[in-house]
Amino acid sequence: MLRAAALLARRGRQAEAAVNASRVLARGFAAPSEATAESCAPPIPVHGIAGRYASALYTAACKAGKLNAVEKDLTEIANLYSDSDLFHQFLIDPSVPKKEKLAGLDAILKKLSVSDLTQNFIGVLVENNRVSHFDRIAHTFDELLAAAKGEVRATITTAEPLSEEETEEIKSGLTGMLTQGQTLLVQQKVDPGIIGGLVIDIGDKHLDMSINSRIKKIQQLILETV
Repeated sequence: MLRAAALLARRGRQAEAAVNASRVLARGFAAPSEATAESCAPPIPVHGIAGRYASALYTAACKAGKLNAVEKDLTEIANLYSDSDLFHQFLIDPSVPKKEKLAGLDAILKKLSVSDLTQNFIGVLVENNRVSHFDRIAHTFDELLAAAKGEVRATITTAEPLSEEETEEIKSGLTGMLTQGQTLLVQQKVDPGIIGGLVIDIGDKHLDMSINSRIKKIQQLILETV
């Protein structure tokens, strides 16, 4: 009986957090600019090493009319990168001479039938000692392409799986934030570590309404007071 009551209470907090999240995120959520064929400028700002390389690849692929082809190439390479420890270590091992690494990559990428543009790009990463950033670069490129297509991706993290009703309520709130022509893509994650409430990542926004986050804030306040 007590367990059922606790579960209901947690559900209530989760639903309340969902409503509050929609209200907070609705403030200032702007649609990304659409990249045109003429400009081929990245549709959203991205930062850091991954941002610089992903932006350069996006612009080059756009001008060549190969955005979708490059996306497919990066997905295949990323799968190999994560599935094969041998390939992963070969790429990031600093003791392997660049010439040998480039020759090995050339053979592997040809077997994957990737485009010349993608192959040249991977070569640049090797030459500039940035191949260890490949995973993040591929992810950032994916974000750029999604933004250009008008896709807004949201990740909803909760301590327990959401009910269908709760999921639809959150989706409805998030969809109301979009502009005409945009499409919402939602991914759900379960992380018992947040204890309760929810965490929403949408576009470049992060909203932490988890109980774990509140506990940490309270602990910090106590430490500052002592």
